[in-house]
Amino acid sequence: MNTRGRLLGFLRSWNKRIWFILSMISTILYLVWRIFFTIPFAYGIVSIVAGITLLIVEILGMVEAFIHYANMYSVEGYPLPEVEKELFPEVDVFIATYSEDCELLYKTINGCKHMEYPDKSKVHIYLCDDNRRTKMRELAAKMGVNYLDRPDNKGAKAGNLNNALAHSTSPYVVTFDADMIPKSDFLMKTIPYFVDCEIKNKDRKVEDQIQLGFLQTPQCFYNPDLFQFNLFSERRIPNEQDYFYKDIQVARTKSNSVIYGGSNTVLARAALEAIGGFYTEAITEDFATGILIQKHGFVSLGIGEPLASGMSATDLKSLIQQRVRWARGVIATGRKMHIFTSRDLSFAQKMNYWASIWYWYAPLKRLIYIMSPILYATFGFMVFQCTLIQVLLFWLPMYITSNISLRMLSNNIRTSKWTSIYETVLFPFMLLPVLLETFGITLKKFKVTDKKSKQNEKGKNLIYTIPFLILIILSVIGIINCIRIMFDSGSFGPIVVLFWVVFNLFLLIMSLFFVDGRVANRKAERVAVTMTSVIDNGIIKLTGVTRDISESGFRMNVRETLSLTLMVL
Repeated sequence: MNTRGRLLGFLRSWNKRIWFILSMISTILYLVWRIFFTIPFAYGIVSIVAGITLLIVEILGMVEAFIHYANMYSVEGYPLPEVEKELFPEVDVFIATYSEDCELLYKTINGCKHMEYPDKSKVHIYLCDDNRRTKMRELAAKMGVNYLDRPDNKGAKAGNLNNALAHSTSPYVVTFDADMIPKSDFLMKTIPYFVDCEIKNKDRKVEDQIQLGFLQTPQCFYNPDLFQFNLFSERRIPNEQDYFYKDIQVARTKSNSVIYGGSNTVLARAALEAIGGFYTEAITEDFATGILIQKHGFVSLGIGEPLASGMSATDLKSLIQQRVRWARGVIATGRKMHIFTSRDLSFAQKMNYWASIWYWYAPLKRLIYIMSPILYATFGFMVFQCTLIQVLLFWLPMYITSNISLRMLSNNIRTSKWTSIYETVLFPFMLLPVLLETFGITLKKFKVTDKKSKQNEKGKNLIYTIPFLILIILSVIGIINCIRIMFDSGSFGPIVVLFWVVFNLFLLIMSLFFVDGRVANRKAERVAVTMTSVIDNGIIKLTGVTRDISESGFRMNVRETLSLTLMVL
């Protein structure tokens, strides 16, 4: 990197740090003001309970934000080590499947078979079928990979993977979901980290050795997620999971609290054997397995380069089912792993895993954020006692600096607006499951997320719109009341409440559009590419650039002015 590049990088780094410090200072001042001066004690029991509830949620949310900002404050890079090719070890690749179609599994197996490796005889691919299907056995035989099944489904996905462990011997294991297609360089960009650790450990004392337990790469998707698709934002916002896997996971490496995501992961067999295999007593077996590996002293590493792509949920019902499972699984696992009392986790690990659990209480948090201004504007209950001057002095600086910090630390991948949209869309459907799990009413049955492409879902989710319509009506009434109060009193005091009611109304309307859906015209996903192509039929030879490709065809720009589409027969 040249001098100018280093200078720009230094300035960007300090710019982020300055905004982070300003955000923390303004947040602390805001919390002191909120705790001691804003609770409406003189306005009755409903106002007091609502005011304290809002304050508690704000405090917990700000603690979560502080942990997040502390991780993102300085992110270390972990460059790929250079390793001699003869040192690459044997590797087992597990593809877990239960109900997915052969067509989907064919793509994944094909991607695995085309992964580069110095000696491909050292790569052993296993199709782990937990549904004992003849067609899957035939697919495995046709493609030249190992087929594994078992007589029952005990332990669900974790049990399936443990069965594969029992039938394989390689020192490293790669886990892929049925829809995740690896890039050709997946192994070449992951295995060297483990080999490098082995080499360095030879010259270290036993107590100084670093044992790499697992390496997590991003879960990326070749189809737009529902937020991108339903809100016509494919080119305006990244995939909802990008920020977590490409930034947060990388940042969590320094505290050894990287979350095992279940797919696109390389694990050391020694780490799995140390904990007795994949954890079978949770519906989020990956989350629990990762914690156990870290508890046993193994190191986890998150890298931000996408090395595999799959399919995100393609309809609202599947999305809700997936997120409910994640939420309930993480909450239950946190309880089973004894996050706060465990002596095997550092303080930083405990805080990061607490933040991971609290994240799934977003439905409760979002309900309180939406209802608090409505309680005042629509029903006349005071929730937040303050003056306009106080709001400008304490709330506004905190709001501005926290938003700028989030933008800068996430490199504009995530904003508070889109975070609020994500939470608002899902909160009505996740609220009850989260509360049930909190009180120990656990979801025990594992259900696979349906990844089949859905067509023409628009207008078929009317029942899902009911909670949003109710809240929209209450918000509109609140807006009218706020405007009336300001005109009658000649005071701008309610303007802050008006701001939040209007902002929440925007979120609710966006959620309504999301739930209403969008007509899907494509039957095959189109992937953007840029590569020089030649079409030659023996008579005419055309040279151009292929711009995108799908299972059914590709688009090619010829001489920059002529667009030619050829269907693959």
